[in-house]
Amino acid sequence: MGLSSSQARLLSLTGRMHDIEYKAQRIEAQKLQLANKTRRVYEDYLNALEQIRIQNKILNTDGSVTFVDTTFNNFIGSKVNDNSIYILRDLESGKIYVPNEIRSAFNNSDKTIDGFMKSLDSVISNENASYTSITSAEELMSLSGSSGNFRLDKDLVLDNWEGISNFKGTFDGNGHTITINNSQEGLFLDTNGATLKNIEITGNINNTDRIYYHGLLAAYSSNTTVENCSVTGSIHGGKYIGGLIGQLQGNSSVINCDANVDVSADLISSDNGVSEATKWDCVSYSGGFIGRCEGNVSIENCKSSGDVSSEYDIIGGFIGITYRGSINIKNCVSEGNVEANRNGLSTNFDATLSKKTVRPSGTFLGECLNTATVNIDNCYAYGMPMNDGGGIQTKYSDFGTSYNATSLTVTDSYSKYANNIPAVTTIRPQASDIDQTNYPNVPSDMMNYYVQMFNALTEAGGALTVDDEHANDPDWFSNIVTNGFAIISTLTIKDNYFELYDVSVAVDTNLQEVENKSKLRKAEAQYEADMKRIDMKDRKYDYDLAALENERNAIKQEMETLKTVAKDNVERTFKLFG
Repeated sequence: MGLSSSQARLLSLTGRMHDIEYKAQRIEAQKLQLANKTRRVYEDYLNALEQIRIQNKILNTDGSVTFVDTTFNNFIGSKVNDNSIYILRDLESGKIYVPNEIRSAFNNSDKTIDGFMKSLDSVISNENASYTSITSAEELMSLSGSSGNFRLDKDLVLDNWEGISNFKGTFDGNGHTITINNSQEGLFLDTNGATLKNIEITGNINNTDRIYYHGLLAAYSSNTTVENCSVTGSIHGGKYIGGLIGQLQGNSSVINCDANVDVSADLISSDNGVSEATKWDCVSYSGGFIGRCEGNVSIENCKSSGDVSSEYDIIGGFIGITYRGSINIKNCVSEGNVEANRNGLSTNFDATLSKKTVRPSGTFLGECLNTATVNIDNCYAYGMPMNDGGGIQTKYSDFGTSYNATSLTVTDSYSKYANNIPAVTTIRPQASDIDQTNYPNVPSDMMNYYVQMFNALTEAGGALTVDDEHANDPDWFSNIVTNGFAIISTLTIKDNYFELYDVSVAVDTNLQEVENKSKLRKAEAQYEADMKRIDMKDRKYDYDLAALENERNAIKQEMETLKTVAKDNVERTFKLFG
């Protein structure tokens, strides 16, 4: 009985010893993790010691000079000297960070100095106007049937958007971006007597349900003023499709707007519930900018960049069709290519339908129809046909074909299709070249600054903005520069001399790098707090390991004693039976 009891005790002690070894190994692993954390805390502290903050020189009213922490707001546009200003450029894209009002004015202009200044004048004049603020999709949808003044004060993303209907008021996009996802409609379904301005939209519309009228800004607009608006994306639908507006009519005007939208128009078919007998015209009447214009319409300083394609006919790189009324188009550009496939037409086409021939599509205007008077002045069409047209007539035009129209007049306008686009000489505008009375809301003492920024944005190819949270944060400015995401540059313009130079903080005497004392103080406090926590954990781990070591030694001693007892018992047994 003594032998079995000793063996049982030994087995129990052996199990306890294994458990102690496991616990000790786990604590050792925790101590190793703690050591790694100690190293990370120390590295963070060393990084904080190396953190710098960029400062820029300012001239005080008493003539003394002071260096202040550089922020986007206090630095961008400040003077290097009498002929140069500082700017901040994104290193990857080359675009320039600018205040929101400049970005909005530039993006929503025709990229000419006059278009930019007009857009800027409009933005500034609206800053103090009385508007109802819009900050959600629900508030935006509630504008259906409204006639008040509304301003967008936040970027919005619209999913499954159904469109604002019967809008009769003023909507100021305020330079914010509206993104339309998974939707069949643009921002507005229809507007009447409305003013739409400073709106930026990006979206992709695929509408197979509604036959007529599609546009990223508006499907159907009457007696509407549109200015400084920009749309980007794609539209696929039936007909009367425009990148900006599907149909524009009445006493309407569009100024300083841009549409970079790929437009794809398919003819009505039985797939969406319409019989083949209703295919009375076999046309799409769609364009990269506007699908159909009718009435007393003025379009000035606008551009379309997307490609336009159709299963059938009458599309235009800029406008699909002008239909009745007096339409004036001035200083506009179309860059998109056109492709009218005309797959459904053949010599056996049903003779009972009203149109048995196919009229041309155009790289700028598709067709001028039915008593319309159209004047196209100083416009350019850079797009080209992507095929020969197909079907029974293989003809394209550039600035449209007149069909029962009163007149179609084209002056000082050129197209790549006609191979007559003249060489363009770039002349940098100056403030002295501008009639400032045309822009009454732009401060005269800021005119040279705005002209220089326009030149810089033209050179760099676009603008970026900084949100309010970062615009006054010196850490954001220092981090984006020192970590290589952006670079400080100078913009110089004198007479006809224009230069954009990158500069270094190390050599520019107006700039300096100093310790980031606020970060250093925070890092020191954080380091001390973290090290105290680590030290407390480390001491507890050491205490637990010491306790395990004591227990292990006690068990080890007891196991040695039990082994000695067991050995003596065995020897006595052999003597009894020996």
